[in-house]
Amino acid sequence: MDPILILYSVLVALGIYLLYSRATKLSLNDIPGPEPESFWLGSLGRLTRGLVGVVDAAWQEKFGGVAHIKGPLGQDLLWVCDPRALQFIQNGAYNFPKPSERIALATLTTDNGLVTAEGDIHKRQRRTMMPAFGMPESKALFPIFSRCADSITTRWKDQLFDVAGQSTIFNINKWVSCATLDAIGEAAFDHKFGAIDDQEGEFIRSYQSLMIKTFGSQKDGRIIFQSLARFVPSKVLVYFYDHLPSFGFLRWNRAVAHKFAREMIANKDLALAKGTSSHDVMSILVRANNTEDEKKKLSELEMVSQMRTILLAGHETTSTALSWGLLELAKYPEYQTKLRKEIHDREAIIKGRGFNVNDLDNMPFTQACVKEILRLNPPVYHIHRVAGQDVAIPVARPIITKSGKEIREVPVPKGTRIILSIVAYNRDKAIWGEDAHKFNPDRWTNLPEKRDATIGVFGGLATFAGGTRSCIGWRFAVYEIQAFLIELVANFEFAPTEASKKIRKEPCAIMAPTIEGEMERGAQMPLKVTLVQREV
Repeated sequence: MDPILILYSVLVALGIYLLYSRATKLSLNDIPGPEPESFWLGSLGRLTRGLVGVVDAAWQEKFGGVAHIKGPLGQDLLWVCDPRALQFIQNGAYNFPKPSERIALATLTTDNGLVTAEGDIHKRQRRTMMPAFGMPESKALFPIFSRCADSITTRWKDQLFDVAGQSTIFNINKWVSCATLDAIGEAAFDHKFGAIDDQEGEFIRSYQSLMIKTFGSQKDGRIIFQSLARFVPSKVLVYFYDHLPSFGFLRWNRAVAHKFAREMIANKDLALAKGTSSHDVMSILVRANNTEDEKKKLSELEMVSQMRTILLAGHETTSTALSWGLLELAKYPEYQTKLRKEIHDREAIIKGRGFNVNDLDNMPFTQACVKEILRLNPPVYHIHRVAGQDVAIPVARPIITKSGKEIREVPVPKGTRIILSIVAYNRDKAIWGEDAHKFNPDRWTNLPEKRDATIGVFGGLATFAGGTRSCIGWRFAVYEIQAFLIELVANFEFAPTEASKKIRKEPCAIMAPTIEGEMERGAQMPLKVTLVQREV
């Protein structure tokens, strides 16, 4: 299609939209918010290009839990971190679908799976996938996570054996990224990627720093286009993105992932027919799908899409959370020492049998550290929704409008794009205390019993979202982080480096760790690692 024609169509549609928005009865104009930096970018330039959480924290401090912000060319957006508003939107997820322009982008990374599905299609897909992500199934994967974490320990010990002081600097993110890819391979597909042993293999390279290479360094033109893309038909938008040179790495990733996914599905179908099916996530999913009515089954493309979703969500987000967590423990050695003592004390009790999920119930500080890691540095920091109809969104704390009124509901016109700020909610001082911007696992023993609203599926955090669109694999992620944290902290001491002082919280759909001025090198988390000397 002629790009000029597309641009003309977008401008016409925008003009119609602006006229309509001025005519509608509901308006956000009385809701306080920041002044736009320009007509062309509104406030999105600061929000999408600044370090993750910085702008959110400033808006939360000034405007509370809700702010009316401007997008490119004067579009009205709503920024939300109020607990009751988040609860209302997430519990009514199908009334607040994902914006079409966001679905188009997500299609590039996950095809037509749970991330992009809406309404009845989402319900059907989630119902079929649920048997693979229950509590017993997730607990059963803990030994796999522990083995993959141990693979890092083995290789680090080998490298540190002859080093003076048994200490060196590792790029933590790369090692953890490879190990979590191995973990997702075994747990989800009963497949050994061997990423720790072959860190430069094609499949491994196709997933390294994927989000940075795809969504990092947002230029003005891209921000404006992505905002105006709401007026472009979704299929046209996907086609357009699919031919952009800047998404070449992502197309390579998709080709590699599709080949792997189809081979895995064929193997699982064959194993099921022979009666030799395994207990990995994909085998459970294939079995569940084969028991469904023909009209309710997932198609081959949907199955491939779920595999891409699992690979992305179970690998890059988890390795990102672990990287930030180890940095925080490096910055606060007193917490690291306390965590290591709890782990070693438990080791003395279990006497070499290896940790299992039941041990976690007797390790409260380990649990607190995991929660604090996921609270302070959520890998996914924003969630995007759109009001499916005119709606009044309730808030936990009253808002004083520009005209001086006190309101407890925000009137939102149909079609309004809404940004749910996970990072702002997770650092709300009214909920988490005055030191909400600081890493402090001890806070979890002193939290008030009652909060403004119940958010999320784990620890009252917004990190895994909530309601009908909550992260289906949240238990999977929590057990994986716990297993890696226990293994690594038990065996190694982590300390900051000069390079780690220049770490940026890079916004690229996930909060990726990069070093100032070195984004082209991908995700980096350089920490000093020292072998812990055990008492004999």
